[in-house]
Amino acid sequence: MNTPHQRKRSFLLGCAALALGSATFAQTAGSDWPTRPVTIVVGFSAGGPTDVVARILADNLATQFKQSFVVDNKAGASGGVAAMQVKQAAPDGYTLMFGSSSTLSIIPTLQKTGYDPLRDFTAIGLVASYPYFLVAPVSSNITSLDELLKQGRNPASQLSYGSAGNGAVNHLAGEWFKHEAKINAVHIPYKGDSAAVTDLVAGRLDFAFLAGAVALPQAKAGKMRLLASASAVPGRGGEGLPTLGEQRFKGYAAEPWNGLMGPKGIPQPIVARLNAAVNQIMNRPDVVARLAAMEQYPLTGTPQQFTDHIKAQTERWAAVIQSANIKVD
Repeated sequence: MNTPHQRKRSFLLGCAALALGSATFAQTAGSDWPTRPVTIVVGFSAGGPTDVVARILADNLATQFKQSFVVDNKAGASGGVAAMQVKQAAPDGYTLMFGSSSTLSIIPTLQKTGYDPLRDFTAIGLVASYPYFLVAPVSSNITSLDELLKQGRNPASQLSYGSAGNGAVNHLAGEWFKHEAKINAVHIPYKGDSAAVTDLVAGRLDFAFLAGAVALPQAKAGKMRLLASASAVPGRGGEGLPTLGEQRFKGYAAEPWNGLMGPKGIPQPIVARLNAAVNQIMNRPDVVARLAAMEQYPLTGTPQQFTDHIKAQTERWAAVIQSANIKVD
C-alpha cells in the first residue's frame, strides 16, 4: 500500500514528467514547424491594401520556410469573420490571421464581437502601415490646409467629407480632424472608398482622408489636391507636404496597420521563429521598395510591442468614437 509520502512523490514526479513533456513538445513544435502548408486568413477581399501586403509577406515566408503559405480571403464584418475562424482554429501555427487596425482596435470598440483582440489571439508581429492623406478636389477653391481651416471655421459655411462608411478608419480620422481643427463639416458615408472618390473628384465633397495608394495617383492625374499627410512620420507623400500631427495638431496620426496573429496558445518557439522572419522580410530593401510603391511602410517589432500597439490604438480610437458619438448600425 502506498504511503502518503509515496503518493506525494508520485504526484510530483508526474508533474515533472508532464512539464518536461510540454517543454519537449514546444521545442519540437518550434524546430519541426512547418511540415505542411500554413494558411493566412485575411478578413478583406482580394486586391485591397491589406490583401496585397499579406500576399507579399506570404510569398516571402514560403521562400524562407520552404513551405506553402496560402492566403485565404474571408471578407465580412470588417475582418470579424476571419477573426472568428482563426480564434476557433487549433493553436499549432498552421492557421494564422493577417489582422488589421479596424478588426483589432476599432470594431471591438464600436460594437460587441465574438472575439477579444488581446485574450483570444497570439500576437506574432506588426507588419506594415500606411498613412491617410487629406485631399480636396482640384475644382475646389480649397487649395491648401490653411484655406480648408479658414472655410471650415466660418460659421456661415459647412463643409462635407466622405469616408468608406460609418466606423471606417477614415471616418474616425475625419471626426478627429474636425475636433482638433474646430471646423464645421458633415460626414457623408459611402460603401467603400471608390464611391467616395467618385464624388470627391466630381466636386460633390469638399475633402476626404484617403490612403496614399488611392490619393497619390489621383493627385498625379490632376484630379485631387494633396493638402496634408496624416502620418506620424514627416515627409511621407512628398517634400513640402504639411504633416498634421507635427505642424498643427500634436499627436494626430491616422495610419491603418496590419499584423500577423494566430489563435491563443501557439507554442512560443513558433511565435519566435515567425516574428524573426516577419521582421527580417519586411525590412529587406526589395520588400521596402514594393511597399513604397503602394505608399506602405514596414511597421515591425516584438510580439509584446504588437500587443501594446493594439492597446494604444484602441484607447486612441475609443476616445474619438466617444467624443464624436459615433455609432454603427
